[in-house]
Amino acid sequence: MIGVLLLAAGSGTRMKGEVKDKLLQPIGRSNAFLLSCDAFLQASPVQYLIIVYKDDAQLEKLQSSFEELTQSHSVSIKTKIHWVQGGQERQDSVWAGLGELPEEVSHVLIHDCARPFIKSETICEVAELISQEKAVCVARPLKDTLRLRTNPSADPRQPSQTETINRENHWIMETPQGAPKKWLINGLSKARESQISVTDDIAALELVGHPVVMLEPNYPNPKITTPDDFSYATFLSQS
Repeated sequence: MIGVLLLAAGSGTRMKGEVKDKLLQPIGRSNAFLLSCDAFLQASPVQYLIIVYKDDAQLEKLQSSFEELTQSHSVSIKTKIHWVQGGQERQDSVWAGLGELPEEVSHVLIHDCARPFIKSETICEVAELISQEKAVCVARPLKDTLRLRTNPSADPRQPSQTETINRENHWIMETPQGAPKKWLINGLSKARESQISVTDDIAALELVGHPVVMLEPNYPNPKITTPDDFSYATFLSQS
């Protein structure tokens, strides 16, 4: 059985207080949370969905929004839904979600709800690959020039020495990311035991030596991080 962890417990600190909850902020006629949920509910391989929330106040709003989505859904929803409170860091939220998955869930996709433009067909591709005992990440190759400031000052507007980094084989990570559940548990267990901070799920898998498949989408899959991102998100929702 394939399960999904939808992460909605982020603090949103880079919104700088301009947006109360970026996942519920309107994007056209919807929001990032509902767009993400809808994509996964329409992906037929997904049989179990855990939504990881921040606190009770957010949970009430998310559940109310989710109920509206399910009532308006044009098809019967067969996915089992469960709600779990997350932790302080992303890896804590993933760990909490993994712990609540039933034993029959053998493979897991993990997705940040702040990436609302993921498509169901991509989710199905990732699900198919992880069912073949592979670790998979939606990602795209770096196309811009990458440069390192070798002696950075406190103010980046001040001169400093730089070094150009070869961008070949550098990839930008996105979500969903997925793997057999036991691989994710082993990787996160090692990170917790060694007090290593991991910012995504592939980093945990790297700790236990699993190779990774990179799946490049042929469409934008941006993450909403700052208030400026909503302009682009609104544009994408209308295109």
